[in-house]
Amino acid sequence: MRSSDIKREENYCEFLRLSQDDNYVDVTYDENSGGVSAIHKLHKFDKQQGVCGMRRGDYERVVVNILRKTGYRIILESEAYPSVGVKVCDGLLDDMAMEIKTIEGNGTWSVSTKLRAAVEQHASCVVLYFPEDEHYSPKRIVDGIRLAESSPNGRLTNLTRLLIVVGEHLITDWDKKATPIEGWSIREGLRRQNGADPFTISPSDTKV
Repeated sequence: MRSSDIKREENYCEFLRLSQDDNYVDVTYDENSGGVSAIHKLHKFDKQQGVCGMRRGDYERVVVNILRKTGYRIILESEAYPSVGVKVCDGLLDDMAMEIKTIEGNGTWSVSTKLRAAVEQHASCVVLYFPEDEHYSPKRIVDGIRLAESSPNGRLTNLTRLLIVVGEHLITDWDKKATPIEGWSIREGLRRQNGADPFTISPSDTKV
């Protein structure tokens, strides 16, 4: 059985499980892609109006729909903090702790600040969402990681997967463990060893 078929079967089983769990709403399975999504009742959506004309919580909903339609299993979990001062991330992407961060402008530190915040929330997978196409460029991602890595308290050691969604499309899914270069770290990737660019190379069975 192909890995894509196994994943589709796993996703459907998770869809059935979540459909029977009263803690989750909007449980959806995409017949075409095999992706599944669900939202915990205690997940908090930011009601503040964003720069791009929608509530900031709606950015998360857009990302969830895009990733489900692309074949991912994305679950927005409860954000009822276990104790005061404890930071949690948005949920799970294919069972990885995941945080969605929206980039709304062209600020120099926007990407690095969001990445550092996601790591502080114990995310190993980050989805950077650019609602407006003109705010995204591969160079901006690379520069943002460099800035984050240069900060004494901002190292991205635990970040192993980075997805970039621009507008209505998934642009890149970079999985450090699945890169074609042995032992590739974020810093090594930025040096473009052997001419490779981590933001254009995706795992072979990833849909982009």
